[in-house]
Amino acid sequence: MGMGLLPTSSLPAATLAGLTDLLDVLPDTVAFVKDAHGRYLYANRTLLTRLRLTRQEELIGRLAQDVFPGGLGTTYTRQDARVLAGHDLTEHLELHLYPGGQTGWCLTTKRALHERGAAVGLVGLSRDLALPAAHASALAAAVSRLHAEYAGPLSVAQLARTAGLSVSAFERQTRRVYGLTPTQLLTRVRVDAATALLRSSDRPVAQVAVECGYFDHSAFTRAFRAAVGLTPSAYRAFIRAQG
Repeated sequence: MGMGLLPTSSLPAATLAGLTDLLDVLPDTVAFVKDAHGRYLYANRTLLTRLRLTRQEELIGRLAQDVFPGGLGTTYTRQDARVLAGHDLTEHLELHLYPGGQTGWCLTTKRALHERGAAVGLVGLSRDLALPAAHASALAAAVSRLHAEYAGPLSVAQLARTAGLSVSAFERQTRRVYGLTPTQLLTRVRVDAATALLRSSDRPVAQVAVECGYFDHSAFTRAFRAAVGLTPSAYRAFIRAQG
């Protein structure tokens, strides 16, 4: 679903200023606009801060691959190209890595901007995820089981039964409380465990995969890369290069 926004030239300057002012006061959301080549046209204050930049001019005209570390920026640039080609990105769970080693989970949505039927740029939002602690609810037992047994072949149906809910009710409650689907929540827990092992040990990647609930090495690599933007081996190399 393309956004079909009006050209920025048709919006009053005061309206544009108001929008950017609003985006600049969202501490838990990264917001940006890019041109048809994926080059930054605008970034809110949150993104500039996380990239350790002080002025818009330091980012404008650059690609993601120019500012994000390792091969991660290349992954984002390719993602932008897919969005510009008509493939919307909606609530995509990913782990952002920033210069200096700062990390954070977020849900990213990107849409192409169209003018006279052609993609002229894209707009994106990445909302931080701060998961609440397990609380006294039907979800608490399921979340506790997920953290205790993520290395096993857990299914959404099993977690729903632990919560005493139907699968559909469990999915609704998980989405309401955590902002994630049950599958996304399980992926987050497993990938968090994998990043910890890759940072703190010399275990082979295949062993890390098994210890985090992935019994197919290629499936682990796909899931990890989808979430982090790097393969497990590349992530380990990136962390070690940070010193």
